Amino acid sequence: MAETLYRKYRPQIFADVAEQEHILRTITKQLATNTVAHAYLFSGPRGVGKTTIARLLAKALNCEKRIEGTFEPCNECSACLDFVQGRMLSCVEIDAASQTGVDNVRENIIENARFAPTRGKYKVFILDEVHMLSSSSFNALLKTLEEPPSHAIFILATTELHKIPATIASRCQRFEFHRVAPVVMMPRLAKIAVAEGVQVDDDVLAQISRLSEGCLRDGESLLGQVVALGEKHITKDIAMLVLPMTNLALVADMIEHIADGELKVAIDKLNAFVNDGGSVKHLVEEMLEYIRAVMFAALGDTSNDLYDEKTLSRIRSAASTMGTKKACTFLDALLVARVRQSLPAIPQIPLEIAILGLDTIEGPSRTYVRDPQPVSAPVSSAPSNSPLLRGRDLDPVVSIAPAVSMLPEQSAPSIAPLRYDFEQATKDRLANAAANIVSSIPLNSAAPAFPLSEIVDKWERCCAYVAERNVALPLILRGAKPASVDGDVVTISCQYAFHSEALKDAKARLLIEAAILDVLQKAVTIVSVHIPQKAESDAVTSFVSELGGTFE
Repeated sequence: MAETLYRKYRPQIFADVAEQEHILRTITKQLATNTVAHAYLFSGPRGVGKTTIARLLAKALNCEKRIEGTFEPCNECSACLDFVQGRMLSCVEIDAASQTGVDNVRENIIENARFAPTRGKYKVFILDEVHMLSSSSFNALLKTLEEPPSHAIFILATTELHKIPATIASRCQRFEFHRVAPVVMMPRLAKIAVAEGVQVDDDVLAQISRLSEGCLRDGESLLGQVVALGEKHITKDIAMLVLPMTNLALVADMIEHIADGELKVAIDKLNAFVNDGGSVKHLVEEMLEYIRAVMFAALGDTSNDLYDEKTLSRIRSAASTMGTKKACTFLDALLVARVRQSLPAIPQIPLEIAILGLDTIEGPSRTYVRDPQPVSAPVSSAPSNSPLLRGRDLDPVVSIAPAVSMLPEQSAPSIAPLRYDFEQATKDRLANAAANIVSSIPLNSAAPAFPLSEIVDKWERCCAYVAERNVALPLILRGAKPASVDGDVVTISCQYAFHSEALKDAKARLLIEAAILDVLQKAVTIVSVHIPQKAESDAVTSFVSELGGTFE
């Protein structure tokens, strides 16, 4: 069985470890000065070297030929060779994810730590994924960590530091591992490829570095898949046979066109991508990540571990053209496009809207200013039979809002910006309420658009139309009936007050109006009223009378 690349090329000395300079400097200094701690806690993402450095520390501590004042293991003595081949009994590796019970901790760690190593100076315990231990296991381990034997050293490794009890973490020297940047990962991958006798293009190495998301082990695994193709020269086209597809080049091109204001070109590239079978969902995800980097680059932060130097250069160029405000606006639009639904046949519509929405940023900005004329009640200006006043309940936001006008900043420099005047708003609200009351009085009844009997006869068809588009409304409509037709205003009477209120909802009202338009071919306005049945009214009157009350 062939050995995987990340095991085959695992570092055997500290100098071969990629990144983690802040950790290597401390640990190698402790080795050189013989001041090694009794317990360490390594935390960080997967595949960045936690277990590798733990093994190197254990090997260096037990190396038989390590010179005083140095830190690198010799890799020649029998102890080092046993470490390489996994036969060193003085190094105990425990997978805490599969041995979470307190009995395992007592047997494998606590009892084992009491005895001196049969070979070497130290017995090193490496606990991978230590956060998986149970609470009782941590409690059992606590005393040993607090007062360990002089020959025992504990190295705890975890990817979820927040799950480690504070009592455990406080007894360890803590080191936080960082993700491996592409500029560090690419030379290491290239070195491995050369050792395997394969030439890999820089574009492929950059793509692998990006897909690995800073985890060197993932990068080496992906490189192993590419090498397994059996080609001596791996180009981007060949690598795409096994590597997950990335749209970084397309994203960079589209952002550059958007930054230059060439929105039509960007949309053409988007449509070509969709026509070729590309996934809009994954494209939006990559654009979010990329435009975020552009936004921070516009703020002056050009350090980004997710991209290689060539891509970072394009990000800086786009940032200088786009600017912080436009990048932030586009980032917000992409977040909206990410959750907005679209037609299955045209999945790119939300992204197209997000791109075209940037066109408004280039136009002149506008300021909302108050109309200098006071708002008056439109009593005489609106006819009494107007459906806007008589038939439809006015939107509460529209009915109380003061009148405003939109004027360009250049044309009205002397007008103050809009300020919300509560006193004036109250006057406006009262004026609009008075207008609604006056206009609702039927001074002159208009001729009906059609006979009442026509809508009564076809009411079931209207209810069926609504039922196809709404589940709850038909239950209300079957207990309601058309009461009158006045011009183009149709009054619907409801037996219960809450049914009448439900029909006043804007969506419900528009749906019923659409049903009448479809069935009767007449555009009308719906008004719902509560007209209780006589039996209900008599029952209420009797109940009030029994309690000694009266109706006023």
